[in-house]
Amino acid sequence: MSLQVGFQYFPFKEVELKPRAFSPSLHGLKILQLSDLHLHKKVKLSYLESLVQQINAIKPDVVVFTGDIIQTSAENLQEHLAIFKDIDAPTYYVTGNHDIFYGSIALREILEKHNVICLDNAMVKLEIHGNLFQLVGISDRYSFSKGIKRPIKSLYASLDKDIFTILLAHQPKDISYIKDTRIDIQLSGHTHAGQVFPFNLLVKLVQPYFKGLYTHNKTLLYVTSGLGYWGVGFRYKAASEIPVFRIR
Repeated sequence: MSLQVGFQYFPFKEVELKPRAFSPSLHGLKILQLSDLHLHKKVKLSYLESLVQQINAIKPDVVVFTGDIIQTSAENLQEHLAIFKDIDAPTYYVTGNHDIFYGSIALREILEKHNVICLDNAMVKLEIHGNLFQLVGISDRYSFSKGIKRPIKSLYASLDKDIFTILLAHQPKDISYIKDTRIDIQLSGHTHAGQVFPFNLLVKLVQPYFKGLYTHNKTLLYVTSGLGYWGVGFRYKAASEIPVFRIR
């Protein structure tokens, strides 16, 4: 489908990841990524309810949001955001540039009330299927505009190099900060794969990691085209997606 309009699609996409640099301890781990929803008041609650039902049917081990959840203040979306409390799996998020602009503090208060935990500049250790791994997140690059610091160096220094590690970062360019840190996988969004042809040709000029799977040094990077819309409520030749990853 070349043209997509509005919130009526559930484009789940199975993606197999095979980290090459480190021996993964979590073969079979299933992670579902939501990114760039850009929610606003006109998004129907019934759509989000169906989305959560279908996510639960897939039975992911972990659900992650990689930024740009909102396109208005979080206070305007309390009913929408409350729906995510029904996700059965542990659920985490990091902010995107739009979340920072519309108010990351209120967004955090509302989401965490509904069991969606913020990982901005933080790390959590999870045990799935008897195996331990680290999930680490960084806030968006736009954080500086609100006086929010990103202590990336000290955050990465706190990681256990012997444990499988997944990074959540809204903008794929943040992979440049990894350097010698053990990050097996980075999950990002932000680009919308350009959203509308031929605008995507311009986006490619400023986004070296545009869409899909890349290898950067020892890290696998997946950049999703995201689910929602910015600016205009349609996509053309830049399909939306909800990646469902299997670690192999």
